[in-house]
Amino acid sequence: MNTPLKIVVDQNMPGIDHLFSGIAEIIRADGRCISAETLKDADALLCRSITRVNSKLLQNSKVKFVGTATIGTDHLDTNWLESNNIHWSNAAGCNAAAVAQYVLSAIAFWCKSTNRDIHHLTIGIVGAGNVGTELARCLDILNIKYLLCDPPLKKAGHHSSLVEMKDVIKCDVVTLHVPIIRQGVHSTHHLVSADILSLLGKNQLLINSSRGSVVDNRALYEYLDQPNHAHVVLDVYEDEPNVSRFFLEQTLIATPHIAGHTLEGKLRGSWMIYRAFCHAFGLKETRAECELYPPSNEITLKTEDLADQLLLIYDIHADSDRLKKQNDNSIASHFDMLRKDATQLPNGRVRRDYSGWSFQDDNSLAL
Repeated sequence: MNTPLKIVVDQNMPGIDHLFSGIAEIIRADGRCISAETLKDADALLCRSITRVNSKLLQNSKVKFVGTATIGTDHLDTNWLESNNIHWSNAAGCNAAAVAQYVLSAIAFWCKSTNRDIHHLTIGIVGAGNVGTELARCLDILNIKYLLCDPPLKKAGHHSSLVEMKDVIKCDVVTLHVPIIRQGVHSTHHLVSADILSLLGKNQLLINSSRGSVVDNRALYEYLDQPNHAHVVLDVYEDEPNVSRFFLEQTLIATPHIAGHTLEGKLRGSWMIYRAFCHAFGLKETRAECELYPPSNEITLKTEDLADQLLLIYDIHADSDRLKKQNDNSIASHFDMLRKDATQLPNGRVRRDYSGWSFQDDNSLAL
C-alpha cells in the first residue's frame, strides 16, 4: 500500500505504537475531545468508552473501521456503522480478569472493614458473560460459594444452575456484570431500582463495576441517605466524570471507572483491536500478543489470610482514597486523570492481572 493508513487513537490505549508501527500513521487524541475535525482524513478510529461514535462524528469522514478497546459497545451506534459499511469491533473479554480482581479486592476490603470471614460468604453474580464467568471461576478456585443470575441466558436454556434475581438479592454480596440494554424485556437500564435497593440491608455489599445506569443513581442517592443501608462499592456512575460528592462520602469504595485497568487488560484490548483492524483492511498480522507484556511482578505474600493476600496484590482502598480526597471543584477533572494513571499503583507497582504476578512463597494464589 503506497499511502499509509491514518488512525486516530485514544491517548490512553497502550501498545499502539508497537502494534501499528509500519502499517499506519498514528494520531493520538483525548478520547473525550475526539471530533469530526479530529478525524479529518482518518481511515480508522480506535477509541474507548468515553467517545460517542455516531453519525454526527463520522458522517463526513472516510473512516472505514472503528475499534473500541472495551467490552461494552453502548457508546457505538453500531446500526449506523453497519448501514454505512463501516467495520467495527470491540474487545469483549479483554479485561474480564481485571474486573474479577477488582471485585475480589472490594470484597476483601469489606471483610476486613466489617470483621467478616471471606470464606463464609455467598456471592451473588448478576450477569454470566465474560466477567461474570471469570469471577465465578475465581470463586470456584477459592472455594467461595456463589449464585449466578442471567435472565436472558436462563430463558434461552443455558446454564441449568442459573437462579432468579430474587435469589441473588439475598446474597451477602451482590455484584453487577451486565451490559447496558435500554429497551426490551431484558433491559438492564436501572436494573437495580428503588425497589431492589429496598431489599438490601446493612449486612450486605452491593458492587457496580458494569455501567453507571445499571443502577438508578437517583434512587441510590435516596437509599444511601437512609439508615441501615447496605455497603456500596461504585466504579461507574450515570453522570461520570461529574460524580456527586455525596456518593464519594456515602460509599465504602468509590473509584473512577478503573475496574478493568490492569496492564494486561488494557494491552489485551489494544491487541484485540489490532487483529480486527488487520482483518478489516486485509493486512497480515505481524505482531504477537506476548510481545506486549513485561516480566511478571514479584511479591511475597507473607500471610495465609486470603483477604490480606488479595489486598496485597491490589489495594482497592488506595485507588478509592485518591478519588475521595479530591475537592468538589476538581472531581471531574481528576476523574479522567486518575483513569489515565490507574495501572500505576500508589505503592509504585504496576497493577497486573493475577497471571502477571510471580509469588515468592508457598502461599501463592492459583488464580
